[in-house]
Amino acid sequence: MDIENLTDRYIALWNEPDIDQRRLDIVELWAPDGLHYSKSHTCHGYAALEARVAGSYERSIAPGLNIFRAAGNAQAHHNVVRFNWHMLRKATEEIVATGFEFLVLADDGRIQADYQFIDFSR
Repeated sequence: MDIENLTDRYIALWNEPDIDQRRLDIVELWAPDGLHYSKSHTCHGYAALEARVAGSYERSIAPGLNIFRAAGNAQAHHNVVRFNWHMLRKATEEIVATGFEFLVLADDGRIQADYQFIDFSR
């Protein structure tokens, strides 16, 4: 498993401005019945995942102030991957949010369940 490639593609999705590309990326990353859990969201299936990513993009990235970046600490163990990410101010690279992702992968390598924890947010 190429976990660096997986985490790079995962982070790129949340930064992607093109709606059609985001839709394709979701299908490539998640199983059809894939799940995404965060403190305030429970998403099941492609339509819900698209809405979740679009909402995050519109709030955090579209205004042009921020960008998401992987922290570079991904680890894999059997069919799970864990890693941290940061949301940074584009102009200064100041970290304004940090999160932890725990991914459970299906047999085909796509995400079956994604558990997101926000560790820090301003």
